[in-house]
Amino acid sequence: MEKVKIPAYGKINLFLDIKNVREDGFHNLEMVMQSIKLHDNITLVPSKKGINIITDSKEIPTDESNLASQAAKAVMQKTKIQKGVNIHIDKNIPVAAGLAGGSADAAAVIKGMNQLFELDMDYKAMHELAAGLGSDVPFCIKGGTAFATGRGEILNWLSPLKKKWVILIKPPQKVSTKEVYQLYDKKNVDLEIPVQRLIKIIKDKDSLDIKDGWANVLEPVTKTIIDEIEVIEEKLIDQGFNFTMMTGSGPTVFSLIDKDQVDEAKEVVKNWDRPQDYVVLTETINEINSGPS
Repeated sequence: MEKVKIPAYGKINLFLDIKNVREDGFHNLEMVMQSIKLHDNITLVPSKKGINIITDSKEIPTDESNLASQAAKAVMQKTKIQKGVNIHIDKNIPVAAGLAGGSADAAAVIKGMNQLFELDMDYKAMHELAAGLGSDVPFCIKGGTAFATGRGEILNWLSPLKKKWVILIKPPQKVSTKEVYQLYDKKNVDLEIPVQRLIKIIKDKDSLDIKDGWANVLEPVTKTIIDEIEVIEEKLIDQGFNFTMMTGSGPTVFSLIDKDQVDEAKEVVKNWDRPQDYVVLTETINEINSGPS
C-alpha cells in the first residue's frame, strides 16, 4: 500500500475507581471506558527508513517521546520491518485532557501499520503491543464500551451503550496524570463506587442516572489543582445536564445527553460564555473498525 488513513477515536470514563497501588507503582483500576466520535486523523506513508512524525499541532512532540512514534517502533521491532514510516497526525482531540488522545494515536498507528505493511497481526498481537505502550492504548485498539481492570489493559467488552450525545468542555489548564495519581495516594478520597451495579446497568441497557453512583475518584483530587472544573460542572448541571462528571485524570468535563436534549446541548455549546475553554458536542460510538478509511 502507498498510504493508509485511519481515525484515532477518543474516550471518556463513565466511572473510574482505584483499588490499590501495585508493586510496580501503577494503580489497579476498575473503570468503564467509552469511545466517542471525536478523533484525530492518522495518515501513514512508508519511507526508506526511520520514523517521522508530522503534525499540525504545536502541542505534541515530534520526536521519540511521542507515543505514536513509540508504537511504530514497537511494531517494527516485533515484525522486523525493514522500511520506515512517516506518521501524519491531524490533531482534533485536545492534549492532556483525559480523553486518551495520545493513546488513540498510538493504537491507530499499530492498526494502520498492520494494514500498510500487510503484517496480518491479529487482535491479540496488537493488544499485546498496545499494553506495552500505555494503560489506555489497548482499549483504543478496539473501542466501544469496556470494563477495564489492572492498569486498564485487562478488558471485558460490554454490550454497546445506547447512543448518547456528549458535551466536552476542557478548561485551558493542563494537568499531569502522574501528579494526579500521586496526590490521590496522599489524600483520603471518601467516594464509594458501586462497580458491579453500574456494570449491570450497562449490560441490562437500563437508562443511566448519575444518582446510581457514577463517579470518578480522581475528580476530587484534580479539582484541588484546577478550580475551573467545579465551575464548568455547575454551569452544565444548571442547564439540566445532570449526568456531568470529569473524565480520566482530567481536566475535561463531560455531560451525557439524551436525544430529547440535543437541541439544548447545541445551544449551550454555541453560547458557552467562557471563550478560554475548549467546547465541542460529539457522540458515543460502538466498536471501532480496525481497518483503514
